[in-house]
Order: sequence, then C-alpha cells, then structure tokens
Amino acid sequence: MEAGRATGMIVGLMIGLVIAVVLIRMGNTNKKVKTEYDERQQAVRGDAYRYAFFTTCMSLAVAMIVSMAGIELPFTDLGLYFIPIILGVLVLAGYTIWNDGYWGLNNNVKRYAVIFGVAAALNLVPVVALFTTGEGMENGKIGMPILNIMVLFMLIVLGGMLLAKKIAEKATGNSEEA
Repeated sequence: MEAGRATGMIVGLMIGLVIAVVLIRMGNTNKKVKTEYDERQQAVRGDAYRYAFFTTCMSLAVAMIVSMAGIELPFTDLGLYFIPIILGVLVLAGYTIWNDGYWGLNNNVKRYAVIFGVAAALNLVPVVALFTTGEGMENGKIGMPILNIMVLFMLIVLGGMLLAKKIAEKATGNSEEA
C-alpha cells in the first residue's frame, strides 16, 4: 500500500512539474521558462533565499522537537514535515514582494493571478472532499489533504501580501503596471 502511495505521489509530482513549466511559459511575456530580473532584484532575491533557508532550518528544528516530545497534532506527520517548506516559501515570497523582487521583468502579473487562482481552486477540491465526506482522515487525523490546506493557506497569505503591496504602492504613488 505504501509503495503504491509513494509511486502515485512521484508520478503526480512529475506531472505537476510539467504543468508548472507550461504555466510559467504562459505567464511570462516572452514565453520563456526563466524569469528575468535586474541586478537590484537579484540582490533582493539572494537575501530572500538566505532568510528563507534559515527560517526553514529553524522550523525544522522546532518540528524535530515536537516529534521527539511526542506532541500529538491533528494531522499526520506529513503535515509536520511540510510546515517548514511552507514557512520558507512564505518568507522568500514575502521578502521579495515587499522589496520589489517578486515579479520579474518578463512576468505578466494578470496571467500569474489567473494561474494562482486556478492553483487555489485545485487545492480546494481535496479540502472540500475532506470536510464533506471525511475522506482523507487517517486514524482520526487529517492525512494527505493537510498539504492542500497548507498550500491554500500559503496562497491566501501570498495573495494578501500582493494586494497589500499594491494598495501601499497606490497610496504612496509608486505604482508600476506589470
């Protein structure tokens, strides 16, 4: 059973990567996979990666302590291992958003907004199934849908940061159209 689940997850990740490449090409104005950044944005992104790395390391240390302490959480261990990844992504994205390093020179922000919306909708499906049918519960804990819940949370926080940044730019008159 576990080998089938792992195989399914690996196949799903590979399909997801192919879809991600296609979506990135669609989201960039020059149809390239690589996003282009100027020198200042590159420096901001370097700082963001460093902060995200340390956030991930610290949250992994906390997860290890929680695991060693035997603290029971309402979700399977998979969620505990995924939290540091989500926190690292949020720090990386948050820092780049607030320091103007998130959107590249060749990004079409409106297309990416649609892509993020579709990603949120796709992650919502297993969550709705969890709450309506109870599928996804393992030994009284939330199983695989915990990943979708966390990704939804991440997308909501990122969307909120992007919206707050846009509002702040309009209020100060520093708004740039992408």
